[in-house]
Amino acid sequence: MDSSLKGWLTKASREGFAIGAFNAVNLEMVKGIVAAAQITQSPLIIEASQGEIEYFGFRNFLSVVKNLSSETGLPIFTNLDHGKEIENVKKAIELGFDMVHFDGSDLGFEENLRASLQMVELAHQKGVLIEVEFEKIQGVSEKQEETAEEVLAKGELTDPDKAAGLLTQVKADILAVSIGNLHGVYRTAEEIDLLRLRRLAELLPCLMSLHGGSGINQEQLKEAIGLGIVKINVNTDLRIAYRQTLENVLKGSDAVKVYQLMPPVIASIQKVVEEKIKLFGSEGKAVEIERL
Repeated sequence: MDSSLKGWLTKASREGFAIGAFNAVNLEMVKGIVAAAQITQSPLIIEASQGEIEYFGFRNFLSVVKNLSSETGLPIFTNLDHGKEIENVKKAIELGFDMVHFDGSDLGFEENLRASLQMVELAHQKGVLIEVEFEKIQGVSEKQEETAEEVLAKGELTDPDKAAGLLTQVKADILAVSIGNLHGVYRTAEEIDLLRLRRLAELLPCLMSLHGGSGINQEQLKEAIGLGIVKINVNTDLRIAYRQTLENVLKGSDAVKVYQLMPPVIASIQKVVEEKIKLFGSEGKAVEIERL
């Protein structure tokens, strides 16, 4: 089997599982995600959004993830999540990220199309996978008091016929679909348009990703994977686990040594990621490859 990220995503598509893409903004989050990969023997993607990568540092992020991946021997890949600035996307490509997500959804349609064509060409020249986004996925990666319906009404869903036409031009590897999914967690659960997803799977010449893996009903997530979703992004659940655990640790301890405070936080991240991996169906897949 092709051991690259493309090979793994192709395997996921063929076998009906999804690879989790988990956001990390510091060493503790990376350690928790990698620990979950070790326990579950699962492939996964560790990614950072524009704000997160600016905090972590491009080279620091890449080095930390690659070092831990090398130590474990597991298929752990890197991604720039929601790269909105072309220079940042170019930088990630040049530095050797396994994948980049160019998010031009805040641009006008024609400008997004032109920029997406440019980014796809550049990424493929360097052997880097690229995800694109046309209909903006609504919401923010936090816990919100609005209902999912209120937030969803602010945007548009992906039109299967239009998307298929665009992807024959752009030739990206992955499309971030908008099918009722939202960034963040809301007062009401998100409802995925599975009929729309089925039509997209029939028409698209590329793979599909689902953003908003924190707030979607588990059964709907499983159905979405069965219909062709191969990459699922998770961020909000990790942020909530990190903050709540750290607050509890600080309330119950007078310790000031970071290496005493952070292990429970790392464990909370690990727990969330393990649960998602099992839900996505990727548990044990790394072991299967080793046996070949």
